[in-house]
Amino acid sequence: MGVKLQSRDAANASSILTLRPVLGLRYGRWRIGHPTGTEWLSFSGYRKESNLAYQWRDDERLKVGLSLRVQNLQDNSSFDGFSSGQNTLRGRVSVNYKLDRHWSLGSDLTQDLMDRGDGTTLSVGAAYGLPLSDRSALSLSAGLNWATADHWATQWRKAPAPAEPWHSGLGSLGVGMSYRYALTPQWAWFGTLGSSRPLGQVQTVSPHNLNWQGQLGLLYFSR
Repeated sequence: MGVKLQSRDAANASSILTLRPVLGLRYGRWRIGHPTGTEWLSFSGYRKESNLAYQWRDDERLKVGLSLRVQNLQDNSSFDGFSSGQNTLRGRVSVNYKLDRHWSLGSDLTQDLMDRGDGTTLSVGAAYGLPLSDRSALSLSAGLNWATADHWATQWRKAPAPAEPWHSGLGSLGVGMSYRYALTPQWAWFGTLGSSRPLGQVQTVSPHNLNWQGQLGLLYFSR
């Protein structure tokens, strides 16, 4: 458990910083939230955390997970009990394949299970993990995001409508960096910084050519 300070537009000096709790629990193959902190070291810029997940396959190289996430449609964040707005339930299938001790490939397929207009998304990408010491590790990642017309229309409903009706297609190219340092066996702090460039129709309605997001947090692990 812990807390994190996050910004959805790190490049904007007037951007509002929000303080959010971080909770995680693991029992066998089941987990709620972030149970270990290693999730910040993979696909930091665009992989969304899960509220409930089941690790269907967990080999040395191949990992396949099934998860559910209560998502706030107002700001596209995970449900945390503090934000207002309509929520929906997203299902996700995630696949991660480790090429060697540093490189891994991954893909996420998500679906709005309550059919509240948030559609389907698909993310593919690669990550490079670099242990810096016994206590610290760094990860660099990059990936592409694709979604259906319903998803883009919901996510960008407050922006001016594109010249043509929304259609399925690529929405962003993202890169990210994550760092985690273990202060003690129980305490650790982490930081993430990600940037994404809008593509396709999203680029025509996005107010920025580059979007920056960042997080900084402190965690306590009970083992």
